[in-house]
Amino acid sequence: MAMRHKCKLSCDLIHTHFGELVEKVCRCLVYKGPLVLAEIARYTEMNITQLRNCLLVLVQHNCVQGFKIFQEAVGPNPPKVLTSYLGLTDNILHRMRFPKFLSIVRDELGEEAEALLEGLLEHGRLTLEQVVQRAAARAGKAESEVELPLKQTFAALVRSHYIERCPASEPTVAPKAIEPPKKVPRGPNSKGRAAKVAAIKNLESDYDRIVSVAAALDTERFRMPSSLEEVGETGGGDVSMTDPVVPGQKRKRDALAMDAKTMAIVDEKEVLWRANYEELIRKLRHQACVAQVKTRIDAAAGSVLAAMLEMTRSSETTSKPQVSAPLSMTVIMQAVTMTPEGRTMTMERIRGALHQMAQETVGFITRTGEGGSSYIINMHKIIEQGRRNEVEAIVLQRFGRESCRIFRLLMMKGQMEQKQIAGMAMVQLKDARELLYRLLKEQYVVVQEVAKTAEHSAQKSIYLWNINWDVVKLLVLDDMYHAAGNLQQRLSHELEQEQEVLELLKQIQAAKAAGAETHVTLTQRQHEQVKRIRRVASILEASLLKLDNAILLFYDF
Repeated sequence: MAMRHKCKLSCDLIHTHFGELVEKVCRCLVYKGPLVLAEIARYTEMNITQLRNCLLVLVQHNCVQGFKIFQEAVGPNPPKVLTSYLGLTDNILHRMRFPKFLSIVRDELGEEAEALLEGLLEHGRLTLEQVVQRAAARAGKAESEVELPLKQTFAALVRSHYIERCPASEPTVAPKAIEPPKKVPRGPNSKGRAAKVAAIKNLESDYDRIVSVAAALDTERFRMPSSLEEVGETGGGDVSMTDPVVPGQKRKRDALAMDAKTMAIVDEKEVLWRANYEELIRKLRHQACVAQVKTRIDAAAGSVLAAMLEMTRSSETTSKPQVSAPLSMTVIMQAVTMTPEGRTMTMERIRGALHQMAQETVGFITRTGEGGSSYIINMHKIIEQGRRNEVEAIVLQRFGRESCRIFRLLMMKGQMEQKQIAGMAMVQLKDARELLYRLLKEQYVVVQEVAKTAEHSAQKSIYLWNINWDVVKLLVLDDMYHAAGNLQQRLSHELEQEQEVLELLKQIQAAKAAGAETHVTLTQRQHEQVKRIRRVASILEASLLKLDNAILLFYDF
């Protein structure tokens, strides 16, 4: 959250999606932290009307969270309740992943669910009534024709936790949650870098605390609207009351029916819903674990792991669990055979895949229980293995094969002297020294002096080389944000350069869709411009999506 390039990428995305004024307010909140309305107005030099409209846009699209904080009384002045606003950089960056989210829902629940989620992603927050109105307008039908199937799809999304009720608009947060981060020393030494990593983690903890206070309990977040309770389960229409009427209880029953009807109206017209990024990211995390196992072992092991993750999905209480709930062999067999890939797998093949993943050199699965009868997925180790592979690929590309061998050796062995590194990595001592100092300059390795005497003489000291993995991950992640920001800026620049011809193309396509004749045509040169911008935009967007996979691996997983 506190990384410079991450903040810059967030602001660039807001500028692309909502324009310059909204981006100005977002930049102020992202770089300066939580601020009250008067402070935002002073920093942005905007009038209150413009500022309120920009904040409404950011809140509507889940990019800003408001919260209240009590200000203690000073002298004779009474205590005050101030409303502050926090920029949600994580939610802003999730806007890059909308195509991935839609793909997940389409594969699992179908195209109708994809269209419904697309509306929520496009508008940020909608009531159930607005969802029905949007679907009817897009289909060109009456609301009564699309209402029942749409509510069934809506109920399926709620049950799958892909959408949720919006959090509290202005929850009360303790003052400790918004304390400014302490300044940390900057310098080449490892202690300064480690302190910076600790400061960033503390700031992220405060960020998470504000978000968690706003979020409701799971029972409330995923509570089905009253009008969908019957539709979601039975798909069905009105339920007639066939119970005999007791004269003394008629008035009481009518009052209860009126309360239920009022609650149903409130649920449809006032309760706001949004996409649940947490569940969608969890699904992407599971897919990344399966892909890592398929790469390391084989497709059969990946299929077994996918079935196990699906069985333990409901027991995950945090967004980044270290391990899964234990599963017995019987449950695993049933889960695997229910999948399309596992129908043809024999019991011996499933046992073999579990044995491969549970080997000490792999460690993706741990045996537990009496006699090792149950299995636990070590998701943290699978993700860490993916991160190591990514960093080693970066070192190989930037510094060469010998540097990659040295880096991998230090990751395996820990602290080592220069002579030991040269011997075990099969590199000349002089070359090893140069390679180590190149890695040190880019902060991929650290060196620690162990003095034999009080004078700290270089000739009488031992120098141990090591890798600070937390620092390396933060460094690589910041570089990825930097690269993603560059790709986003290049894409925006290319589209702006061809804005005129793109507008003409939109007019032609709109006329064709409406079935009307148009006299607007493109010249040969403009056709070439369209082909070029499509090719360039396709390459840049594909590169951005691929880079985002690595960002997810290092930050969100």
